[in-house]
Amino acid sequence: MATQSLYRRYRPRRFDELKGQDHVVRALREAVRTGREGQAYLFSGPRGTGKTTTARILAKVLNCTNPIDGEPCCECDSCLAVERGNSYDVFELDAASNNSVDDIRSLIDKVSLGTPGRHKVYILDEVHMLSAGASAALLKVLEEPPPHVVFVLATTDPQKLKDTIRSRTQHLQFHLLPGDTLADHLRWVASDAGLEVGDDVLEAALTRGGGSARDTLSALELLAATGGDLDDRVDMTEFERALADADTGLALSAVAHAVARGHDPRTLCEDVLRHLRDLFLSVMSPELVQARHERVDELATTARSIGTASIVRSMERLGTALVEMRFAPDPRIMLEVALVQLTRDDSSDDPSALLGRLERLERQVAKGVAAAPAPAPAPRDPATGRAQVGGHARRGDVTGSTPRPASTPEPHATPAPAPAPAPAPAAPSSLDTATVISIWEDRVRSGLVGIARALFTATSIDSVHTTDTGVSIAMRAPSEVHASKCEPHRGAVEAALGAALGTTVNLTMAAGAVSAPATAAPTPPPIADDEVDLSELVDAPPGAQRTPEQDVADLFPGSRVMESGD
Repeated sequence: MATQSLYRRYRPRRFDELKGQDHVVRALREAVRTGREGQAYLFSGPRGTGKTTTARILAKVLNCTNPIDGEPCCECDSCLAVERGNSYDVFELDAASNNSVDDIRSLIDKVSLGTPGRHKVYILDEVHMLSAGASAALLKVLEEPPPHVVFVLATTDPQKLKDTIRSRTQHLQFHLLPGDTLADHLRWVASDAGLEVGDDVLEAALTRGGGSARDTLSALELLAATGGDLDDRVDMTEFERALADADTGLALSAVAHAVARGHDPRTLCEDVLRHLRDLFLSVMSPELVQARHERVDELATTARSIGTASIVRSMERLGTALVEMRFAPDPRIMLEVALVQLTRDDSSDDPSALLGRLERLERQVAKGVAAAPAPAPAPRDPATGRAQVGGHARRGDVTGSTPRPASTPEPHATPAPAPAPAPAPAAPSSLDTATVISIWEDRVRSGLVGIARALFTATSIDSVHTTDTGVSIAMRAPSEVHASKCEPHRGAVEAALGAALGTTVNLTMAAGAVSAPATAAPTPPPIADDEVDLSELVDAPPGAQRTPEQDVADLFPGSRVMESGD
């Protein structure tokens, strides 16, 4: 015989055994205790939160021969018959499969018949699945049922019910269970059932259950049957680090690993989107996260490292990708494109992308990232004390000698020296950072092949130091993960750099924000001004000036200028 499922074996039998629905328990227990139970109830809420179980407990206590303070005794024949499912006082109808008008008419014909107990209880599950005609047929009997009849309507979508039906019922809403409440319940169930599971298995069951008691118990049972094997679980830390470090390679690698384990791209996108929602709520409203308090604190720390603006933008983009997957021939491509856009927002002008970049810069400053050095102050003219913002440079300023007065002409100008010959290629002993960066970007990096070229494209050279044995080059990668991936290919890159530089290269990898290599701006050649002797300037001859009337007359050939008296 098959073993009974955990969610059935540990189904609550009394109101005080219900978890996370205190408001419902308080309303129903007080109504039964004072004898003011309603004629029709509407239980709504997510799946697995106890709607049908609560309806059965209500049916037991309404027909119990020895109720105690609004609770069933669970020992009399009526209570045991309800638990076994063969009570003549309780009728359960699945409205999803019995949704026609004839099914409801058959129910109405039997409503007025008597039963052994004090009340006849009708439990209609998934009542929103009734057809329009069946809902209309149910309406009248809900409005004026016999005194001994109680209707309990259960649904996961109360908005689909007619307002006329909802107005004739007492509506009680069931909520998803808090993470701490479910965690305590799981530990008790595991201990009582003799299941040896660790905290990681309990955490995985809570994540899969999503606040539903039935789904969580089913997940716990599955994990216990597989010996706590969590290999098929998607590791969300890779996606978190990819978004925090803007690491496109890590994001695509995480997708590849998940798909290789058999995860559907659309389901994977939904899981990542759900995890991002938990990250956002852990900062904005922690009580809404379906997890333990310790786990909520971890999520909040991760959310702050990513930034709320980046999380919101990621949720919006992945939501759009989910819609695009419906019509895409390969849904995985839509997910990968979305992750590339989220991790490479440097070229996006979207306001959320700009805000995400600002958050990333703020985190870098908070971590003590050295800011770019302030520009040197503009040089000042020793004669006037003013800053030299622009204009022509004097020959004396360029050479460093004292400038001569402009009125003293130079009697014999010395011919300009011939330009110096171009320097020979730098020897290995005199390599500097700018030279190595130029050789790396122009020759070496483009010559790499395969994954080495893809990985080292995102790196940059920080510094170059000449040693007795060769050259020591410090290279920086965007993140620790990226640097670890570059490490297996470091030998090939060292060989390529050594062949290009003509010396032995020792390459070291570091992690952090990749900064653009600082290259010295070329110094503009000095502009030689010819000194002008003011004594040589003469006035232009008077006849060289033209009047405006003469300019106008030139535009009309054959015309002549007339004086005012002509």
